[in-house]
Amino acid sequence: MAEKKVLITGANGQLGQVLGAELRKKYGENNVISTDVRKIENQQGKFEFLDIMNVHRLYELVHDYHITEVYHLAAILSANGEWNPMKTWDVNLNGLLSVFNLANSCHIEKIFHPSSIAVFGDTTPKTDTPQHTSLEPSTVYGISKVTGELWSKYYFDRYGLDVRSLRYPGVIGWQTLPGGGTTDYAVDIFHQALKTGKYECFLKKDTRLPMIYMDDVMKATLQIMDAPKELIKERTSYNLAAISFTPE
Repeated sequence: MAEKKVLITGANGQLGQVLGAELRKKYGENNVISTDVRKIENQQGKFEFLDIMNVHRLYELVHDYHITEVYHLAAILSANGEWNPMKTWDVNLNGLLSVFNLANSCHIEKIFHPSSIAVFGDTTPKTDTPQHTSLEPSTVYGISKVTGELWSKYYFDRYGLDVRSLRYPGVIGWQTLPGGGTTDYAVDIFHQALKTGKYECFLKKDTRLPMIYMDDVMKATLQIMDAPKELIKERTSYNLAAISFTPE
C-alpha cells in the first residue's frame, strides 16, 4: 500500500495547528504538509505557503508531494465573514471547489472539510437537532457551508469523490487562539481575563450555542476519515454534538 501523504489547508488556524500535530503523530513528520497564507512562530512540521485562491500553487503542492488526502480547513469564519460577505463567499466556496476539482483530476483518495452549526437557523429545532432538518443560515459563512455540503454530495454522486464532513460546534481548546468565529468568546474570554482582567462578549447573555472540546473534535475527525468508505452514509455532513451553554 502506498504511503499516505496529507495536505492541510488553513493549517495555522485554531483547528489546523492541533490537527496537524495529530496527523504528524499518526503518519510521520515528512508525510504531513501544512499550508497557510502565513507562517507562525515555532512552526511545526513541513510547511508551504498557500493562498487557497491560487489554484496553480495548489496543483504544484499536490503534484510535488504526491498528496493522497486533503484536510481542507482554509476559510473565513462566521463573525469575520460578515465584514466582507463577497470575499467570504469567494474564499469559502470557490476555495472548496478548487480542492474538489483538483482532487478529482489528481485521483486524491479522500477529502475532509468541516461544515458547521452555522448551517442551522431560526427554523431549525434547537433541541435534539435532527440530521436532516431545515437549513436556513443567517450568515454568509453558514450559507457557504450549506452550499459546500451540497457540492460534497454532488461530487460524490457524480464522480465518486470521497468527501467526508462533520458539522462542528464551537470548539473550545487551550492550544491555540480563536480565529473569528461566533462561538470564539468561549475561548477568548480566558485569554482576555489573563491579559486585561475583563471581557466584553458581543453575544447576548442568554444566547445558547453548541460547543465541543478540541480533543473530542480531533477524535471525531480522525475516526470519520479512518472509517471504511461504505460506512459513510451522509455525503453532505454529519451532525456532531457535545454540550451547549450561554455566555452568562
